[in-house]
Amino acid sequence: MNSRGFTLVELLVGTLVMAILGIALVRLMLSDSRFVSHQEAMVATRQTARGALNLMDVELRMISDGGLQAARPDSVTAHIPYAFGVSCGQTGVGQIVSALVPPDSLLYANAVVGGMAHQQDNGTYDTEPGVSVASSTNMSACSADSIFVVPGGRLVQISDIAGPIPDAGRILYLYQDVTYRFASSAEIPGRLALWRKSGSAAYEELVAPFDTSSGFRCLVGMGLQPTTCPPAGGLDSVRGLELRLVAASEYAPRGSDKPTTFELIARLPFLNKVN
Repeated sequence: MNSRGFTLVELLVGTLVMAILGIALVRLMLSDSRFVSHQEAMVATRQTARGALNLMDVELRMISDGGLQAARPDSVTAHIPYAFGVSCGQTGVGQIVSALVPPDSLLYANAVVGGMAHQQDNGTYDTEPGVSVASSTNMSACSADSIFVVPGGRLVQISDIAGPIPDAGRILYLYQDVTYRFASSAEIPGRLALWRKSGSAAYEELVAPFDTSSGFRCLVGMGLQPTTCPPAGGLDSVRGLELRLVAASEYAPRGSDKPTTFELIARLPFLNKVN
């Protein structure tokens, strides 16, 4: 019995079909790989931008009367409140005892004291930089009507007050001087990072990397018009900050010759009235 094999033409056609299928499969796998790489880069950039916004949003919105100390396209410095309370009254030269409402324990423990601000009759706050804060047990100082330490609160002695001593019953807060800035990253050389500094402490790298177009703009006027920091009208004219967070992926995704970027713009209004 004769058995018939494949002809040369059939073998060539079969090989060609297999080659076409193989090329299509490779292209499909490459396309899927590039898609996954691009999606991973996009997710990373979104997390970077939103992480930076979450870190700055809470603190920068708390800027109060005359609290904005410096503003540039790449950095801002401000008095950031971290504990609120009421003055019990003077206990010595340049010192008072204050009853604080329960603060965030982690924030309070990590804060670097920059100063104190106490409310005036006109509603504005008078700032006192360079004060010292220590725990106190002098409950007898809190003798004014309805002043006491609420559960979870703190009693502290505030010393080295150079200006007028706030009367008993005056609302006050403790603040720290916080600076946010975009500068070269230590974790990812050659890239930009968001850094934070509190008082005299060293800068801490928070989030990276960012594109060089990231930065701050000042919001001025009733319409919160964005303008370059510092504005021509001075810091007292600033009513908020515009954050331009352009996060970048650490590496270029497959099939691309540059990192993926994600732009997040947020406007943070705050009180910055003239004292």
